Amino acid sequence: MRHVAEQGCLVCDSPATLHHVTSDGHKRITRSHWLVVPLCPRHHLIQHGPRESVEALGHAGFTRVHDIDLLHRAKLMRDTSPHWSGHDDD
Repeated sequence: MRHVAEQGCLVCDSPATLHHVTSDGHKRITRSHWLVVPLCPRHHLIQHGPRESVEALGHAGFTRVHDIDLLHRAKLMRDTSPHWSGHDDD
């Protein structure tokens, strides 16, 4: 997960924290430490945050506004991780 956070925010390339992707844009999916993306606090949080944050927009809205499919990006990061063995319970 540290490797993902070190990549910088998907939207603005600022220092990032992790966002667990828990939706495919239409329905909830099981939370996994393997399905995370890097987002800066501005693009991640709703509390006193901007309207363009993922928590304010939801995953479908975030994809629409920023043209970034969070689930797709999380899977790409997972699949290219040197630590991924193909099993979600690692």
